[in-house]
Formats: sequence, C-alpha cells, structure tokens
Amino acid sequence: MFTIPFREFTSLFKSIRSIIIIAVLFGVTIGAAKIISNFQTQLQELGIGDDAYAGALMALLLFAAPLFVTSLAHSVVNKEMASRTVRFLATKTSRANIILGKFLGNLFFWAICLFLALLLIIPFSNTFHIVEWFQMVVFVSYFIGLAVFLSTIFRSPSLTMFLGITISIALQVLGLWSLATENVFVKMIGYITPYFYYSQDQTYMSYIVVLFTLIFVILSLLIFRKRDL
Repeated sequence: MFTIPFREFTSLFKSIRSIIIIAVLFGVTIGAAKIISNFQTQLQELGIGDDAYAGALMALLLFAAPLFVTSLAHSVVNKEMASRTVRFLATKTSRANIILGKFLGNLFFWAICLFLALLLIIPFSNTFHIVEWFQMVVFVSYFIGLAVFLSTIFRSPSLTMFLGITISIALQVLGLWSLATENVFVKMIGYITPYFYYSQDQTYMSYIVVLFTLIFVILSLLIFRKRDL
C-alpha cells in the first residue's frame, strides 16, 4: 500500500517542473513575508498581527494552487496506462490501492511543501500556523482529487493537461465571481468550488471541502475498477 504513494512522492520531488514550482512557492513566500514585516506595526494595530503571514501564503495558494497542482498531477493515472506499467502494478496490488496511492503520494508532496513554506515564515511570524496548514492541505486536496478523477477518465495525458488547467481556472473564476454576484446560477456553481467555503468566517467551513475530495476519489475508484487496462 505504501509503495505506490512513496514512489509517486519521490518522483514528484525529482521532477524539474516540481522543483520550479517549489522554488516559486518558497520565493514568493519569503518575499511576501519580508514585505509584510515592514508593516508589522500597522497590521498589529488593525488586529491582524502575525496572522498576516499565513494569510498571505493562503492568498497565494488560492490563486496559484489550481495551476500548480493540476500541472503536476494531470497525468497521475493515465501516464501509467500510456506506458502500460499499470498492468504490472495491477498484478502486484489492487486497483483501489493504485488510485489511493497516486492520490496520497501527491497529497503528501503538497503537504510537505506547504509545511516547509510555513517553516520559512517562522523567523517573521514567530509561530507555526498549524490550523492554516491543515486548511491549505484540504484546499489542494480538492484539485488533486479532481486531477486524479480526470486522469482516470481520459487516457491522453495531453488532454488531461488541457482539461485540468481549463477546469481549474474556470472553477477559480466562477468560485471568486460567486462571492461578489447575486446571479443565482453562478452562486449555485460557487457551492461546488472550495472558494465559497474558504470565504466564510467560520474556520470549520473550509473542512467541508474534504467531502468534494472524497467524491472525486470515490468516483475515480469506481471508474478505474471497471476500466480495461
């Protein structure tokens, strides 16, 4: 069970694309922390204080995560089909373990990256934001689940790359738009995006996004179980 997540996790860290994304994430995180530190007194007067550092990282994630996550995970399943290595994997473990392993490998990768990003701002914030870390992991899990789902349905990695990025951007636009419009149709779509739940004042609302992640993973399991390898 742990072989596939570990294999996926290590392959992501070896990828040039992953290294570039990590460098951008860490670079922007440190840059934002330095800029915010110049206004620390003003932020404390507004009652924001050290939360501004985690808030800045969260804001970056809300806008950048859809592209970052889907660009790395778009071929998480169908690349194995294209290379036919999925047949070998299916002889060693169950199909459910393949899907869960792919999902967990990507989730662990982003959980570690976000953990390190929050560690980088400790010299500025003087604390580790554990609650915000959980919220960030839940947020990226939505798009990992979506990427796994698309990669299970479509066999072409290039197609899932296009669809993953297009759908992620559409969800982002519609999700943010739903927060500022009275259009009933757009608001209804907003309920299936993570942006609605992360815009609420109650922290627990953001964890509802886990339900959508579970739906993506369960659908992927059902489809992959019947798929001709």
